[in-house]
Amino acid sequence: MKLLLRLLLAASLGFLVTCMGKNEAPKPEARVALWQIMDKGGTVRGWMFGTVHALPPGTQWQRPAITDALAKSDRLVLEIAEPLDQTVAGEALARLAGTAGLPPPSQRLPAAYREKLAAVYRKLGLTDADFQDTESWAVALQLAAIAGQKAGADPRSGVEPRLRELAGTKPIAGFETIDSQFGIFDALPEREQQVLLKEVTAEAATDTDEEADMVALWLRGDDLGIAAEASSGFLADSGLHEALLTQRNRAWADQLDSMLKSGARPFVAVGAAHLAGSDSLQRLMLARGWAIKRVP
Repeated sequence: MKLLLRLLLAASLGFLVTCMGKNEAPKPEARVALWQIMDKGGTVRGWMFGTVHALPPGTQWQRPAITDALAKSDRLVLEIAEPLDQTVAGEALARLAGTAGLPPPSQRLPAAYREKLAAVYRKLGLTDADFQDTESWAVALQLAAIAGQKAGADPRSGVEPRLRELAGTKPIAGFETIDSQFGIFDALPEREQQVLLKEVTAEAATDTDEEADMVALWLRGDDLGIAAEASSGFLADSGLHEALLTQRNRAWADQLDSMLKSGARPFVAVGAAHLAGSDSLQRLMLARGWAIKRVP
């Protein structure tokens, strides 16, 4: 679950949804998936790369094809252009997350989940009082965040900081802003917010750790496996899937299409869940007349 959030959300949210810090980094040979974007004449016009926004320290994911593609590009395009700033992201969260008079989170959940939330609170040293007047989506993200912080992970070990280094002096653009990304969660109806909170609560209440398997899927470029994960958990809910994945992919495809038509050669790096499944960014670009080829 927490890794699925990292596959979905931008680096500006990395401090909110991190985990796996105490796990040993997976060691398989990296074959992280990379795609070329080509015009009708077969000329390569750009690249798309799926990321994980926070990884176990020491995870080896780079391969020559990735660095070569970035070197040939004229810009790096991320979900959010600005580097991670916990203060800025925290302020953005605070602007949107509060509504006066909300019942405590435990009272918003069905009875079956209240005991699980109590167990999560005990594990993390929290109570309902820590989330007074906090909307359900923000409670869910913060529970995932605090669990990750206690695990010792560092979002600086994610992919985006390294891509920024490799980009050097190339311009960096973003599809979204910090505020617009939090705004997507803030606009969720309460039913979808509660689904998100229930799923995060259920995952955080267990000691089962599926993170290593998920990182392994990403490292070996298993987009079918990632697609399956992107249709499970909270993303199995049609409303959440549409709001957090499909609608954003459509908006990004429109931006990327315009960018390519203007003559740009972008290296696009977004959460890996956006590059998997029937509503993936690749499929949307195909529908806009571009050819897509996976790089070996």
